[in-house]
Amino acid sequence: MKKFVASFLIACSFNSFADSGTLLNQAGSDIDFSSQIQRQKQLNLDNPFVIQLYSAWKALGALENNSNVWVDLILNKQHDQALALLPKVTEAKMNTIKQASELYLLYQTGHVQTFVNRWIDVASSTSFLKTEMGIALDQIVGPGSTQLLLVNGFFLSDDIREKLKRIESIPSQMNYSLQALKALRTGENAVSWIGKLDESNPLRMPLAQTALLHFAKDGKLGASGKLIKSVVEPILNKTEDEEELALYFMTLGRLLYQAGALAESKKYYDLIPETSAYFLKAKTESLWVHLREKDFSRTKGELATLEMKIFNDKFYPEAYLISAMANVMLCQFVESKAAITRFINVNRKWAHEIEANIGSATAPAVDRNLFIVNLERAISSLQREKLLLEQKKVDASYIAPIDQRVVEAQNSLRKEITAQWVNRKAMLESALYKMKFVKIELISRMRQVAMNMKVDGSDEVSQYSAAVARNNELSFPNDGVIWGDELFNMSAKVLNKCIKGELK
Repeated sequence: MKKFVASFLIACSFNSFADSGTLLNQAGSDIDFSSQIQRQKQLNLDNPFVIQLYSAWKALGALENNSNVWVDLILNKQHDQALALLPKVTEAKMNTIKQASELYLLYQTGHVQTFVNRWIDVASSTSFLKTEMGIALDQIVGPGSTQLLLVNGFFLSDDIREKLKRIESIPSQMNYSLQALKALRTGENAVSWIGKLDESNPLRMPLAQTALLHFAKDGKLGASGKLIKSVVEPILNKTEDEEELALYFMTLGRLLYQAGALAESKKYYDLIPETSAYFLKAKTESLWVHLREKDFSRTKGELATLEMKIFNDKFYPEAYLISAMANVMLCQFVESKAAITRFINVNRKWAHEIEANIGSATAPAVDRNLFIVNLERAISSLQREKLLLEQKKVDASYIAPIDQRVVEAQNSLRKEITAQWVNRKAMLESALYKMKFVKIELISRMRQVAMNMKVDGSDEVSQYSAAVARNNELSFPNDGVIWGDELFNMSAKVLNKCIKGELK
């Protein structure tokens, strides 16, 4: 009986539901319940900065429409549109978010030069690097910051260098990359930034070379060795760059020579291949090692390499100087005179070229080193960025400073190139100055031999050094007629005495 009653009630219920369909024909049948359902937009908070941005935005509460639309554009990765809308976001309570987001948008839209400059301005004038959004931005930009700077180039003006000084102590990967770039050519100071960079950072090797040069000049060979072991060698163990290895061998050779370890020094000089840009320097410098060890047979072999015509079109006056001096020590007076003659003929051309390029606004770089390449890339990057910003019709405040930075970078590049040519002039003047003493030594030895005087090997250069004026102009008078041919007729006789050990 109970089961029957339950079945009857259920059946009545279904009939009631069915009868409710007749109500659709009554007033109110057009009610749309779907309009009452709101779906939340799905957000893709896929990096640390947008997470911080979203949190800061929500914490501000009610905002003007422009502010909300602008943030939505950023969250939806519409970075170009967000950058264009940025000037229209004028609410005061949005200023902190705007400042951080502007940097983020400049980075995401590829305006590297403007981004780095604005980053430095903000970081050096506020506590931005210590804020949540500043830290979040560094997590995005920091890991590739050094590569970003090197690939695009970046000009460090005096003003920027001063700003970077204010934030030297603040932890930030972007900051460390900029500080490392600034530390190049600063001697021992370069060491302090090496440890703040990742082991794979491409600025570690240039910083190490900067420090090694400083230590070598100061005679701090122990510090040099420690730096080589802890920094240079681990980098070279992972490199396939032959020039980096050649520079490493050159550095070791020079330091070991300075330490008096001549045999070890020679080993590293000999490791430098003929294909390397350092080959000629290595052969010339190793010649001094052979001379100090009185290894005359090896000296003659090295001289044969140095005197090859292939080097006549290269600027390296020291090679001819050493060749002349080595031949004097080997009693090869004719060969010594020939080396001096080659020095005059080859470097007369270089003297004219040096003078022409020092005062030229179009002089080419002598060596396209890291600093030259960086400035060239910075100029090119700035010019491309200006065109891009103009095409996007962004706020004029981004475009206005670029022209000034291009001019500053071009002036810096011109100074860098001029300095290279001035350095060449100094090298040539130094070689000219030293060659005077080679002539003095050559004449002195030849006359002593002619007068049957024993040559005791003393360095007569020192007796003349105080009397010779250190004022070398880049001019080449008739040096070729300085000695009479009769002095050279004794060459065979002198060579015989050298071989027998009669001349020391």
